[in-house]
Amino acid sequence: METPSLGAGFSYSIQGAWSYLLQIGLDLRLFYWCGSTLITRTDQANMDYSRCKQILHDFYSENGIIDRFERNNLYLEKAFHEINEMWFRNLECIKEVKYLMIAEAPLWGKDKSYIYNPETKNTSFFYKSDLEYVLNIQIADKQDFINYCNEIGLLIIDISPFALNTEDTIINYRSISASQYRKLVKNTFPFYFEQKLKAVSNKKSDSIKAFFRYARVKKRFLPLISEALIDYHFIKSANEISDISKRGWNVDKNKIKQLLVL
Repeated sequence: METPSLGAGFSYSIQGAWSYLLQIGLDLRLFYWCGSTLITRTDQANMDYSRCKQILHDFYSENGIIDRFERNNLYLEKAFHEINEMWFRNLECIKEVKYLMIAEAPLWGKDKSYIYNPETKNTSFFYKSDLEYVLNIQIADKQDFINYCNEIGLLIIDISPFALNTEDTIINYRSISASQYRKLVKNTFPFYFEQKLKAVSNKKSDSIKAFFRYARVKKRFLPLISEALIDYHFIKSANEISDISKRGWNVDKNKIKQLLVL
């Protein structure tokens, strides 16, 4: 097998590649393989946290919590980069994006809870049993779950770059007002959500279906999200966007089963 090369004249074995990653201090849990090829990307370079950081700084300042900014941002910036590493790497594993599930942001935290982290358990956001019901199969574990999502062309995309939660940040998406929430998302939109849409646009199906994970997020952000999806030729009308939520925060299995026409 031909070995990959890292720069001109530098070849290394697979084992050597892992050693190199360890030496530069990367967390190997962020990396997994799509087939047998180590994946590289260019779209991720456009994800500039510095602009999101300034927006967050202004938000903390305007709301009288600037004293908590530095500590909160240390966590949020690290989470931003690690989450995007996982997301872009996973995108490379999808041949064609047929279904786009629109979410908020990962809880992340010390456990790094995220739909695309194979080392964390599924949550009520999207249980393994939900997909088992839809596909009528048995799914072994989280990595198997991710693989099946990729195989059917299902991609989850977040609208916010900030992994807010009740333990690591002074604010979260339940504690801030609806207007504050909309302002945060709207201000970061060109630097986060739209950049991810551009990356997905190269892989989207001509008949892609977009839907919100939560009805409350759809209610707050449908005009903003639908306008972007129309501009990037994902959909033709806001009426095409549904949601898959039900009372109690869980996935409505019948709704998602109707959407995923396999």
